[in-house]
Amino acid sequence: MQRLVIFGARRDGSAKVLLDILRLGREYEVVGFLDENHSLWGSRISDLPVLGGADRLGSLKGQDVGHIAFAVGDSLQRERLLRLAVGSGLVPATAVHPAATVARDVRLGVGIWVAAGAAVNPGSVLGDGVVINTGATVDHDCVIGDYANISPGCHLSGRTTIGKYAFLGTGVVTIPDVVVGERAVVGAGAVVIRNVPAGVTAVGVPARELSRARR
Repeated sequence: MQRLVIFGARRDGSAKVLLDILRLGREYEVVGFLDENHSLWGSRISDLPVLGGADRLGSLKGQDVGHIAFAVGDSLQRERLLRLAVGSGLVPATAVHPAATVARDVRLGVGIWVAAGAAVNPGSVLGDGVVINTGATVDHDCVIGDYANISPGCHLSGRTTIGKYAFLGTGVVTIPDVVVGERAVVGAGAVVIRNVPAGVTAVGVPARELSRARR
């Protein structure tokens, strides 16, 4: 198996979820974690050590570690770390839980993970660094932009477009053909029946604009 580290070691975060996906996939041997939080260095997640932070990326190739995965919730941070890792010669892993369903023709970017019970249907596109969380469904011909985060239990109808860095909270539902813009946030349980502009936070049933990001 190919040796891999996970960036992100928050104990109450997604680190354990991603570790489980990778171990069940049996393609990678996870040898440890990295995290920018110095207080976590030297601790352990499950049975694996937190080895350090981003400063360790350059030395991993010399330790026969060639791959990396990301348990980092912040989309901009996930992109920054992925780029650093690639610049250090590491290959971002794609991790799909064996209990997830990803259609054969789905186009996958790099550094993606898809959790248990998720489904991604034919004709869809997942950009770099996308997270499809537990039980989320992405129907046919959807486009999920780079570093977008689809939370547990979201249900995206056909031809939904999700912009780069967008965040959909738990249980969001979309009707067909809507567009959620770049950096938009859709609150948990919202039902999106019209487009959500870039940088907007939308909540409710149906989803309505709550606030707009400062430019």
